[in-house]
Amino acid sequence: MNDAVAITLQTYGRRAVQRLASSLQPLDPRPGMSRVESFLLRTGRPLPKVVVLGAEVALRCRQVDDCGGAATGIDGSGAVIELARKLYPQGEFLVGDARAIPVAANNFDGAWTDSVFMHFPRAEVARAMASVHGALRPGGLLYVRLPLGDDEGFEDTEFGRIFRARWDATRFEQVLNTLDFTLQHTEALPNNEAGMLFRREY
Repeated sequence: MNDAVAITLQTYGRRAVQRLASSLQPLDPRPGMSRVESFLLRTGRPLPKVVVLGAEVALRCRQVDDCGGAATGIDGSGAVIELARKLYPQGEFLVGDARAIPVAANNFDGAWTDSVFMHFPRAEVARAMASVHGALRPGGLLYVRLPLGDDEGFEDTEFGRIFRARWDATRFEQVLNTLDFTLQHTEALPNNEAGMLFRREY
């Protein structure tokens, strides 16, 4: 594994291993709950099925489940998934690459990705988004937390290197438009980020 995404996954895996070796605090489902609840309501489904990718996968899955949805959490690091299962034993979690999500096609009403796609080189984002597109039913919703800017590259952390890409929001929207995603809503978030909600059209 020598691509940028794999290197980043290894780093997050090492961080998860350290957390697994420490005393884990119970999840607090309140932070960000209102955004998740609003997302689920927008799906228009009584029991929305949501695939959750990447950052804080255990927390987001619990929030989806607590708000009346049915979450499946996916991360490319086995250690991250092991940690998620410890933090939220009732959750459903799978190890899988976001570029080839291991779920049935057209099976989900929503995909919650937080900032997962900032760890993909810009040239690979369309491939990963095509996998998300395939997991969603037509009309399904995609939530992305997008770091804003115009740079990409590796950053060093105490656990290893992490690849980060920042985007112009309009450019990111154009990439998703080519995959039949239509922007529904954008909100400003702290730390120069945007919360972007898209709908799969076809």
